[in-house]
Amino acid sequence: MDLNRKVELSVQLIKEFARKFGAPWVAFSGGKDSTAVLLLVLEALQPKMVRGAVFIEVTGNTHDFNIWYAYRVADRLGVDLLHLRRDDLDFFNALVRWGVPMRVHRWCMNEFKIKVFKVVRPPVFLVGVKHSDSLWRERSDWSRPKMWNDMVVFSPIWFWTTQDIRDFIKSRNIDLCPCYELYNHSGNCMYCPFHNTVMIRKTIADPVWGQKILGALSLLRNDWGKREYRRWSRYVSKTLESFMGRQP
Repeated sequence: MDLNRKVELSVQLIKEFARKFGAPWVAFSGGKDSTAVLLLVLEALQPKMVRGAVFIEVTGNTHDFNIWYAYRVADRLGVDLLHLRRDDLDFFNALVRWGVPMRVHRWCMNEFKIKVFKVVRPPVFLVGVKHSDSLWRERSDWSRPKMWNDMVVFSPIWFWTTQDIRDFIKSRNIDLCPCYELYNHSGNCMYCPFHNTVMIRKTIADPVWGQKILGALSLLRNDWGKREYRRWSRYVSKTLESFMGRQP
């Protein structure tokens, strides 16, 4: 299926979703997938049928460029942006307290996303999830509307590829968040245990974020935490290592 056909199908799916569940919110992280969904929603629905974009800042773990980008895109597209964050909990304090988030205990999603999303009413969201993102996501099947943590959610780009996403955004004359150029990810979560090698290498090279991430990981005492520290620290520059006062 070519991209034009995928766009047509996604637009139709969004219209059907809105007819059944009413005007939706768009979960907007500033990443490429959620940017594509926001663009599709605006092509599919009249402005009165789009409640707005919900942007969640992960307190202490979100780059300023990511926040700037979310506001810039929302302003350019004429969409109301609902910016939410927890003021009572910092991500890196939570990391030291609870350890590395894992699929079986992904506290970061629960504490910084789901709990915050639950203040939004009505809880009807379009999200950017692709089957190719991970095996876990493929098994979870977001290809049709479903209840998830008391929210109605649906991903109209479930069947898209990463290249589809990039080509579509480019065709609409929208730039990606500058964090992609700097870190190879959106910057909404600067530290993530699911970052790949390229993401880790680029993120840890940043003297501010590198120090922040390794400083927190160095305080973890269980085996998983120690492995995660080693996984990130192997890419640290000698300059940053010296600055932190740690031996290679």
